[in-house]
Amino acid sequence: MHTALRAFHSTMAASSSHKPLPPLQVMSPGNIVMTPRGTANQTQEHRPDLPLSGPSQTDTKYVNMLLALDSIPRLHNMMASFFTWILLAGFVLFPGTFTSLQNAQADISSEFGRHVLNAVTHVPLFVIAFICCGIGAVGMVYLWWRWMYNYVWLVNRIFLPGLLNSLAGLISTIANIYGVQHGEFSTTSKTTIIVTGVSTFICGVGTLFYSLWKIRRVKKRHDQEIGKERAGRHGEGFVEKMERKAKERQTEPGTIFGS
Repeated sequence: MHTALRAFHSTMAASSSHKPLPPLQVMSPGNIVMTPRGTANQTQEHRPDLPLSGPSQTDTKYVNMLLALDSIPRLHNMMASFFTWILLAGFVLFPGTFTSLQNAQADISSEFGRHVLNAVTHVPLFVIAFICCGIGAVGMVYLWWRWMYNYVWLVNRIFLPGLLNSLAGLISTIANIYGVQHGEFSTTSKTTIIVTGVSTFICGVGTLFYSLWKIRRVKKRHDQEIGKERAGRHGEGFVEKMERKAKERQTEPGTIFGS
């Protein structure tokens, strides 16, 4: 009896000296080590390191300009429309200050006729026209300085509308010179021609510079990195070069479709 008890105690002591087995670990399909419930504090989940992702392929300067159009304050869009409009208003008011030779009934070959021709009919209207043109020009210069790095916005909001409005004022001035003053250039008509001509030249140069140089260079770089974009039949838009490259990549040997 005593011998059996000694053997039992020695067996229990030997079994207690061994360390307990660790809990069963199961590998999931996602390479995550799953442990049984209650052992979360003993073991930690091991996840594979994800590769560092670089910048998006659509993160180009041209795309950033297009996306920035929605971030430009609406107030500045309204200010651009107002400044280009008031510039046109000044150009339209200028011909109203021309002297009508038909109403004056003066002979332009005489000294009195030349004095009447060079006289400003409505001085307050002439001053208001200059003020309108000045406000429009100063406002357009400020907006150009404020958004000088968004070439798309500058062309669409500043230079192209300014070019069209200045050209309309120039045509209106020439029409009034030949219609009201019978082709005789007075002091006010010459001043109006100079103002509208300079405005047309500046806005035209700005439109050509940003459209044919700045935007074209940015767009060319974008096409090289992403692909040439097309408007589509109904304006849905698609990238022609990328689609063709994708098809060529699918038919290459070693790919899923080309194997």
